[in-house]
Amino acid sequence: MDPLGGKSNSLLTGAHIVCFAPNPWDDLWRSRHHIFSRLASQNMVLYVEPEVYSLSALRHGRVRLDLSAPRLRHEADGLWLYRHPVWAPRTVRPGLKQLTRRLRWLALRQAMARLGLHRPITWVFQPLHAELVGTLDECLIIYHVVDQYAAYGHHSPEKQQHIRQEERRLLSQADLVIVNSQASLEAKAFLNPHIGLVPSGVDFAAFERVRQANMPLPEDIAQLHRPIVGYTGHISIRLDLPLLAEITRRRPQWSLALVGSVREDKYREELKVLHALPNVHFLGKKAPEQVPQYICAFDACLIPYRQGEEAYHISPIKLYEYLAAGKPVVSIDIPALDGFRHVVRVADSPEAFIAALEAALCEADPTLVEERRRLAAANTWERRVEQISTLVRARLETVLVESPVTGL
Repeated sequence: MDPLGGKSNSLLTGAHIVCFAPNPWDDLWRSRHHIFSRLASQNMVLYVEPEVYSLSALRHGRVRLDLSAPRLRHEADGLWLYRHPVWAPRTVRPGLKQLTRRLRWLALRQAMARLGLHRPITWVFQPLHAELVGTLDECLIIYHVVDQYAAYGHHSPEKQQHIRQEERRLLSQADLVIVNSQASLEAKAFLNPHIGLVPSGVDFAAFERVRQANMPLPEDIAQLHRPIVGYTGHISIRLDLPLLAEITRRRPQWSLALVGSVREDKYREELKVLHALPNVHFLGKKAPEQVPQYICAFDACLIPYRQGEEAYHISPIKLYEYLAAGKPVVSIDIPALDGFRHVVRVADSPEAFIAALEAALCEADPTLVEERRRLAAANTWERRVEQISTLVRARLETVLVESPVTGL
């Protein structure tokens, strides 16, 4: 492994990376998918999927096991997916807890040895998935913050407190912290001085392909009545679902298209209200290559988060994707809009959202479309990965000088 080699190339090269991910690779695409699919072109990436079954869930038959699925799977050149063995479940029983954790460690080390992966950069996205961090003979530990995890609305106060404690531990352990918002930078910097800001980005080329090819619309959205007001991303308690219900009640002639996976925890009743409205359409999760087609089919785009700590820290990928399609955007007021407010409409109530959407749907200024596309083109994932590579290289140089290791 030579993570400092090839300095003429702006991309990190020759590194071995173990990523502890909070979502499976086949889930809704997020920043880590964009980052590691690009880093894998020049590095070896082992993407460790998050699922560790609990002993209680296994014992009571609450888990559907697919024993035929391989634990190590080749996804693309330089990219391997790994899932923890079912025979090493998580448990709180004294003694057994340490044993199963040790078994998970041994199984992961075996997979790393099979790939010839050693002295890796360990890259973790959530504190609760960091149990093996610091045990893999790492050359660097990176904590990549893309959300204010303790602020998740579906967590109990006790779990939120546990996450805060684990995050403080991880922040003190990490050699490098990467955050995606100014708010997170300000919140974490005092706990680790080695911190860098890299916001979300966009696969701009994918949107250009759709725009230039003039592709037919996907069937499920082609049949919707226009105008179509759309949202892409995870549909969960993070969204202000009562706001969406009120907008669609007051404007029954609009179609609301919700594109993405659905999580029902703690808001089933709010979801039922939306499902009952005839002009609300849940179109489901789409393959990453299909998402640009759906956004290009929208007449106006929404960022309808619930106001609060979680939204305050967010850097939504959808903002950049909406802009790449040149579409008008209506959003709640969040710091992530700084630098884009001249092309985004901001609203804070059903009445304000409806007024902003009506203005967006009547928009006829081609210079606004081009300005949105220009902003998106300046914020591609390729540029983000170059920024990340620069941060990683600089920190590696320092760490390897402080703790030199023969063979690197």
